[in-house]
Amino acid sequence: MRYELSRQASTEIDNIIRYTDENFGPDQTADYVGGLYTSFDLLADNPQMGQAWAGDLKRRYVYRAHYVFYRILENENRLLITDIRSTRMQIPAEWET
Repeated sequence: MRYELSRQASTEIDNIIRYTDENFGPDQTADYVGGLYTSFDLLADNPQMGQAWAGDLKRRYVYRAHYVFYRILENENRLLITDIRSTRMQIPAEWET
């Protein structure tokens, strides 16, 4: 299975890069973001790995300090990374349905 990033997920990765680089430096940024992309590959190979929530199609996976939200689109043989959020942020209530 292949993965694809939504526009929102791409924006959040840019935000993570900017924040990590400003606060921890380029080496830590490369390590963190590299690991994040490795987790995307891992999820594409093992899509059931994340925790199901709000139905069977929505899933989330914890990578260090971030939730990776995704949907399994089996009929298209792809995994859509829909959003990435800090584990410190509250998950919007409307996401629970």
